[in-house]
Amino acid sequence: MIQSIRKFKVTKNECPTKELCRIWLEPADGEAMFEFKQGQFVMVHELDSEGNSKYVRSYSIASAPSESVAGLELGIKSQGRLSGILFNAKPGDIFGVQGPYGMFSVPEDKKVVFFSGGVGITPFRSMIRAELLKKSDKQLTLFYSGRTIEDLIYHKEFLELAKENPNFIYVPILTREHLEDWDGEYGRFDDDMIKRYVKDFKDASYLMCGPVLMMDHVKEVLESEGVDVKGKLKAERY
Repeated sequence: MIQSIRKFKVTKNECPTKELCRIWLEPADGEAMFEFKQGQFVMVHELDSEGNSKYVRSYSIASAPSESVAGLELGIKSQGRLSGILFNAKPGDIFGVQGPYGMFSVPEDKKVVFFSGGVGITPFRSMIRAELLKKSDKQLTLFYSGRTIEDLIYHKEFLELAKENPNFIYVPILTREHLEDWDGEYGRFDDDMIKRYVKDFKDASYLMCGPVLMMDHVKEVLESEGVDVKGKLKAERY
């Protein structure tokens, strides 16, 4: 079913890096926020002066459903026409929002492993926060890769979540920067890395979202270790 386009207003915009920003939107039509499932996405429209769509692009929702009663959060990378406009958006700016859409969700399995690169973290933030907020007994492990520490826009948040939740393991990975006080990994994800953090990893289910090259590499590593990638690995490209 085609969803109608609703007007949403920007309430807050934070850009921790020159390429990545977090943007909060809430309904501007006086109606209630729509319901969605963790991992879903919306279509965001640039509108003309009459409220008609000029340009549209999809963005994963970064906030958990239970935290999104008044509005939602998106993660944006400044590339492309609409992303550039959103990146520079100010509170009060109006955009069209359509959705939610998508079937990218947390599997029923008790053990779930996430692989994320850059802004591909957004659907996983929604999923992980949703599972932790409802006190799920799932064993969750997140491998979150970025070129530098700045690229890991939810790094501090995931560190805190890992401290507070014994069922959540957070593995930050830097590929181009080395820090003195770094309690994470360096370089590309490999078979040794998964063996260090995931016990009985062949029994887990896997989700990945990030650059194509990263996801192709993750798939190769899992296949080389005997993981049934056709049945156990799901991916979403951005």
